[in-house]
Amino acid sequence: MPPIIHDSAVSRHHRLPEAGAASMAKADLRKAEDDVWRQAIGRAIRSAVDAQGWSLKEFAAKTGKNERQCARWMDGTERPQFDVLFAIIALRSSLVIALAAIAGEGVEIETVVKIRRIA
Repeated sequence: MPPIIHDSAVSRHHRLPEAGAASMAKADLRKAEDDVWRQAIGRAIRSAVDAQGWSLKEFAAKTGKNERQCARWMDGTERPQFDVLFAIIALRSSLVIALAAIAGEGVEIETVVKIRRIA
């Protein structure tokens, strides 16, 4: 025989409000856009590292990070630590140029070579 529930016990329970009309969940499209940008930034980092002629092992040594983490930065699967990257003086200018190349409209990259005459 099931237990008998008295009205006084039921009245002490908190009632949850009824759910409103069902609605569709909104997709977060920013994640896909973030992934595209992260990959583009990774390619820029790889381009800057390649411009220096460094291997992954050399790049990792200069950052003080392990090779797997540096590879994830270059693959775009992990957000890079720009303070670490900009602390490497030899990498700064090539990284700025590589990032400028992906900046988009309104950014123009111009290469100028100046030769000083030695007397």
